[in-house]
Order: sequence, then C-alpha cells, then structure tokens
Amino acid sequence: MMQRNPFSTRFIKPGSLSFVFQEEDSLDNILHHFQKPQAQGAIVGPHGSGKSTLLETLDRHWSVLGIDCQRVRLTAQSRRKSIDWAPLSADALLVIDGFEQLGFWQQRWIRLRCWQKKARLLVTCHHDCGLPAVLRTTADWQLALQLASRLLGDDASAYETELRQIWKEEPGNVRDYFFRLYHWCESQGIYQGETDVLAAKRLSV
Repeated sequence: MMQRNPFSTRFIKPGSLSFVFQEEDSLDNILHHFQKPQAQGAIVGPHGSGKSTLLETLDRHWSVLGIDCQRVRLTAQSRRKSIDWAPLSADALLVIDGFEQLGFWQQRWIRLRCWQKKARLLVTCHHDCGLPAVLRTTADWQLALQLASRLLGDDASAYETELRQIWKEEPGNVRDYFFRLYHWCESQGIYQGETDVLAAKRLSV
C-alpha cells in the first residue's frame, strides 16, 4: 500500500475536510439566509481560518435549494477575474472568494449589480466589508488539534505536545499549520496508507 504524508496537499485542500461549525453557528442558518431573494452576506475571518473550506461545504447544498452558483476566486496575483453577469438572476448566487482584493468602489458596484439582477451575493473577506456577516471564522488550538487528529487517523494524544508547540509558532492559521505539520511528519517518518487517511476523515465528519 502506498504510504502518504497525512498532511499532503490532496488531504488538506479546501473541500477535502468538512468545515467544523462552532456551537453558536450552523449550516442551516447560512442556507436559510440565502433562501431569501436578493440576499447578500459575508463570511469574515483571517487567513487560514476556514473560509474557503466553508464555501466548499456550502457548494454541496446550493443546487438542492434550486440556486445556481457561480464562484469567482480572487488573489493578490489574480484580482481581475471576470464575472459572467448574463446567467445571474433571481435563482442565482454569485460567490466571490477574496472580496478584499477589490477596491471599495468595485465592491459597491458588484453589490449594486447583483441587486439589479436580483441575484444573491456571498463573499469571503478578512474584515467587515459592509455586508452582513453570516459567519465569522476563527481558529484556536482546540480546532487545530481536532483537525490534526482527523488527518493523523488516530488519537493524537501521543503527539499533542509536539502538535501544540508547532501551533504556537504561528497560531490562528490552520492552513499554514498543516504545511508545518507536513514537514514535521516528514522529519518524524509519520506516514499512513491513503485509505487509512480517507477512512479517518469519513469517521470524524
């Protein structure tokens, strides 16, 4: 059986792990918000706190609600991805991941254009951007430990001291934490069969 590092890219990319909701948040609240005509909202949180992962989780539900979803991802290197306005209507949702890459007036224009088209709008951003926050993402040590245990495929208590020390190097960013854990697993020789990693993820969802 092929042995893989449990923090390889294919196991940690958005969509590979399900988003973990905190007690005060829920998937149903977000879906209910966007069932309203012309609804607009934002997922707000710092780098590596799960915003893109949450979008992947939500993607599985839009079609069930009869909502056509168009996603646009903006980065510092790619801020000018075009939006296909033609299909946007009252049954559509425009999702922009990385809304903070746009200037204030660009953001305002997109919000107005969606309203004119009667389309819904969901964005992710690092700070409040004038849209109601449907969820604020945060990442603390307990969440980091839960996700690391999920990927390691067993009780991580034997590694907890090392895992916590690595988290303290740059707390709050799960994405970068996973990258550091990749190198830690390489240095420690911690590998698992691919089916073991996938099974652990299924059992923990």
